[in-house]
Order: sequence, then structure tokens, then C-alpha cells
Amino acid sequence: MSFELDEALLEEENIGEKLVEEIAKRLGRNIQDVFSMISEKQERMGNLLSFEVVALIVAKEVGINISEFVSAVEKRIFDETPK
Repeated sequence: MSFELDEALLEEENIGEKLVEEIAKRLGRNIQDVFSMISEKQERMGNLLSFEVVALIVAKEVGINISEFVSAVEKRIFDETPK
């Protein structure tokens, strides 16, 4: 059984991972703690926002320059086509 990796999915994972890594570095915490922190905030927001958008919010809150991530997240959100 074979499959092709969706480039957009790969990009999405990389954006989320990069944001988590940057937040972890800034806070001096491990990746799992940061992932949990973002997921909890996402739940408190009623799961209305994607993980990447909430990660952007958290990154901004801890003082990370998010400008390099915004366009990639925006592209993923607005270029999605319903399946």
C-alpha cells in the first residue's frame, strides 16, 4: 500500500512544530509541555481556532516575532478547499 504525502499537510505540521519549538526555547520548557499548553488554550477557546492559530497567539504572548509564520498559517487556512 502506498500513498503520496500532501505537501500542504507537511507544511502545516512543520509550521506547528516550528512554533512549538520556538515557544519551548523562549519559555525554557520541553516540547510536550508547550504542546499541552497550546492544546489547553485551544480547548478554552472552544476549539474554534486551529492549533496553528492558537500557537501563533501563544507565541505572540511570550514575545516571539510571529511575522515569519503568519503568512504560512494564513495561506493554509484560506487556501483550504472542502473535501
